[in-house]
Amino acid sequence: MNIKFLYTRRTLGSHLENPRLNNFGLIRLIAALMVMETHSHILTAEDNDFYYTSFHLDFLGLPIFFFLSGLLVTQSLHNSPSWKNFLWRRFLRIYPAPCLAILTAALIMGPLVTTCSLKDYFTSPILYKYLEGCSLVHINFLLPGVFTRSPLGTDSVNSSLWTIALELKLYLALLIAWLIKIPQKIPLLLLLLAAITITASHFLKQDAMSRLLRPWLTLGTHFLLGILAYLFKDKIVSRGYWLLLLPIAFLVSIRLNILYTMGFLLIPALVIFTATHGIRFLKKITPTADLSYGLYVFAFPVQQLVANYLHPANALILFMLSVVAALPLAILSWFGVEKRALRLKNRVR
Repeated sequence: MNIKFLYTRRTLGSHLENPRLNNFGLIRLIAALMVMETHSHILTAEDNDFYYTSFHLDFLGLPIFFFLSGLLVTQSLHNSPSWKNFLWRRFLRIYPAPCLAILTAALIMGPLVTTCSLKDYFTSPILYKYLEGCSLVHINFLLPGVFTRSPLGTDSVNSSLWTIALELKLYLALLIAWLIKIPQKIPLLLLLLAAITITASHFLKQDAMSRLLRPWLTLGTHFLLGILAYLFKDKIVSRGYWLLLLPIAFLVSIRLNILYTMGFLLIPALVIFTATHGIRFLKKITPTADLSYGLYVFAFPVQQLVANYLHPANALILFMLSVVAALPLAILSWFGVEKRALRLKNRVR
């Protein structure tokens, strides 16, 4: 092992400005695959409490997404010429892919697989409530007669979209906090982070209330950690010997059943280290197209289709089939919608 690598001094700020100097694109893609892997287990598990009774990659995938969102969206806000331009850019980035997924599920997939007649399907108020999800303010997950015999035990069409609705609210909260002229914002942010972290740790018990509140508290905390990481980007140093310490820390946290709490420290550290090291090698295996978002929004309905109609024998087979089926949709989403929308980002100044 190269000893110099272990002690290389790198700051997060030195890697943020130029996409060629970081691995954020690959990290987002891996996080999307982690979420798919977890859903594959859920869709093939006989125990519907699987999500709450065992460790799975979703415990890493979603926090990684939200930490990156806090980091990169704060950078976008800082670099935007105006708050209107920031909102416009966020609109162009966050809305096209989910709206495409919602319309595709409602108008193409739904009519093909529904157990209702087409007349009943297109006149059902459930369909139009589902289409209202394009606002991303409130997501409706059901389509009339679709996935009524899902192995998951629910006929949800796209359960993943609730996180995007949460992200949208966090973006708006960040903008409001950014615009309000309050002295000592960073100490206030640290106090808020401490309060939310303590509250999140309190809701680790396996009861109905914790299941409802824990995702909002934990993911919101990781978003705040991303904001702080950007504010201190020039003081955060990622060192090579983290490669040795992070796996040990994760294994110890899992063994001691404290990963939820330690994750607030370890997941940001993992993201920062991965984003700033091995760039030359990792760039070679990173797709030039940003497929992570399209893969995320299309994955769940694809997995429901595979689980309901192909009945794979185990989670690994479901995961592999779903990735193969969802990738073309992600490619279509990027080149057909997302990339085209981003060309309009400077239309609003």
